[in-house]
Amino acid sequence: MSHYYTPVLALVLSAAAVTGASARDPKPEDTWPGFRGHEMSGVAATANVPERWSTRENVKWAVPIAGHGWSSPIVWGDLVFVTSAISSRPFKKPTPGLYGNEYIAEMQAQGLSNDEIGKRSAERDGESASEADEIRYMVYALDGKTGKVKWEREAIKAKPFGGRHRKNTYASETPFTDGERVYASFGQNVGLFVYSLDGKLLWKKQWDPKPIYLDFGTSSSPVVSGGRVYLLQDNEAQPSFTALDAKTGQELWRTPRSGGGFPVKSSWMTPFIWKNALRTEIITTGQGNVVSYDLDGKELWRATRMAMPTASPFAVDGMLYVGTGSQGDANRPFLAVKPGAGGDISLKPGETSNAFIVWSHPRASGYTPSAIVHDGRAYVVHDTGILTVLDAKTGQQIYKVRVGGGGQTFSASPIAVGKRVMLLTEEGLTFVLDTGAEYKEIARNDLGEMTLASPAVAGNAIYIRTESKLYKIAR
Repeated sequence: MSHYYTPVLALVLSAAAVTGASARDPKPEDTWPGFRGHEMSGVAATANVPERWSTRENVKWAVPIAGHGWSSPIVWGDLVFVTSAISSRPFKKPTPGLYGNEYIAEMQAQGLSNDEIGKRSAERDGESASEADEIRYMVYALDGKTGKVKWEREAIKAKPFGGRHRKNTYASETPFTDGERVYASFGQNVGLFVYSLDGKLLWKKQWDPKPIYLDFGTSSSPVVSGGRVYLLQDNEAQPSFTALDAKTGQELWRTPRSGGGFPVKSSWMTPFIWKNALRTEIITTGQGNVVSYDLDGKELWRATRMAMPTASPFAVDGMLYVGTGSQGDANRPFLAVKPGAGGDISLKPGETSNAFIVWSHPRASGYTPSAIVHDGRAYVVHDTGILTVLDAKTGQQIYKVRVGGGGQTFSASPIAVGKRVMLLTEEGLTFVLDTGAEYKEIARNDLGEMTLASPAVAGNAIYIRTESKLYKIAR
């Protein structure tokens, strides 16, 4: 999730049209189609990328991206897509780290009302809609070889309905491409805008705005599968999950959502399409719950006793991995679930497993970063820099460490490339780790600028978005 306004630097538009063969038919390893890549795994097992880089070393190109956005780049062959929000008024600048709980505790100790606590927290940590000017919601297509802009489109120009946490942006949703169309979402309160690969607007969909918890803003990214676009639209008024026809935008179904155990209805995670040996499921989290749906939007199963729905699930070798986090250490459950569940599969007090939850860890999940599983190990990093490495089959802890010895904070999700795991801090420093049984740093690579977007890996290159630039890192 979520910067201040970076002045627009001139971007040269390429006159060349996107060719069908090069844009539509790349090898899978030359693509990173949506948030966290293929199967939302964050893994590019065969990519051959550098282990070391800087703002100059192993940089194929670095280009300015106008405006403000923490959406991740996506890649389709020689095309790179990214979104941004541009305003003539400076955005309230974020700072690294978690903030909120200590301030709230201080105000509670003073006996302030919940309404007053919410108001003061929002003034310090948020940017209200009244503080924002008109926003230009932008979609960019870049040439993957040169970094030059092939086309740019203003999806819409409007004042935002709601505000945002200052670590969020008005362009935090990562776009998706299926090789035919680019699906650019700016959240449920702005809309979904769908383009051909050469920039023609094919359709758009907008909804009546709804309030988001504490005006934090939105970040749940679209997911496309089987000719459908799936969108999680949790909010404080009418939380729901919907499926649209990918070609036309027609709404196919909408399922109301209900929470459990926590008086918040908003969420910020991205749904996961789990194609397992028994069926295809759509995995979501909400406040206090993991909820699975079938392809018609009917609930299959749920697990309660969960926490904040920001991190996103994924599956490896037939096992689903799902976690929800918190700023503190008390409630950060991370679960491994096998296929075939139905009804309520919640763990009872004192349980760590049951018929469908193969194993669980009560205090592992990240608050913002999602986890990865690579070479039989789960790598789960919390925003505060605590990395927990678990055996992916049993949940047994292999090691637990503060990345870099401490003092690091994380929002971006980790990636795995070959025999390396890469963790990108909020200050633009990437820790490259060996995948062995002990914590071993291979390199520290500093881009010297705040970075909250998760990296992309395609075509033997890493794409990293910082506060003002997009880097292509390759040999």
